[in-house]
Amino acid sequence: MEEVKKQNLKLQIIEAAREVLLSEGYRNLSLRKIARKIGVSATSIYLHFEGKDNLVHSLIEAAIERLNESLKLALPEKGGPINKLEKLAWAYVNFALTHPREYQIIYLVSSDEMTRYPKEKFRKARKGYKLVLQVLQEGIAEGIVDEKKPRIASYTFWAQLHGVLSVVLSKRLDTRIDQEEFIEEAIDHIISSYRQKTSLEAEELDRI
Repeated sequence: MEEVKKQNLKLQIIEAAREVLLSEGYRNLSLRKIARKIGVSATSIYLHFEGKDNLVHSLIEAAIERLNESLKLALPEKGGPINKLEKLAWAYVNFALTHPREYQIIYLVSSDEMTRYPKEKFRKARKGYKLVLQVLQEGIAEGIVDEKKPRIASYTFWAQLHGVLSVVLSKRLDTRIDQEEFIEEAIDHIISSYRQKTSLEAEELDRI
């Protein structure tokens, strides 16, 4: 029973921290403020987290793990590289639209504001990026993907998707543009930029 209470408290702390972080920003986030929000002492939070940055790191890690799991589940075992890139792109977008609060946590805090994100956690954070890198390398080997620097291209892939989602989640999309159509067109443009433009045969192979 005591263990259940501890877990419930930890979940309350995490949810309260997420709310404060999203509404007031990192600089205004404090353990005392979180404690007041859920009606406990600040000391109680230290039973679960070493401090403010450790708590924020936990929020980021949880969000990244959930995103990476969504990407992993979306990646088909069979199919061409272009199809796989499309699946990863849609999994990324759907995660952000379905879990906007978690998605925003991943990018909300800049590294110069808090203690450096631990290396072991950063390695886990790169799993999603590695999935894209693997697919691009697979496409290059098959002559389907036109990319000379796949590592940079993998980061570019995420950056482009994040740019699209930033417009949507911040509600800055031109009201004359349909959101669903905007996302579909954006993904199509992103994916097509990696396709080998000089080989119609390669495109046919990717459709098989």
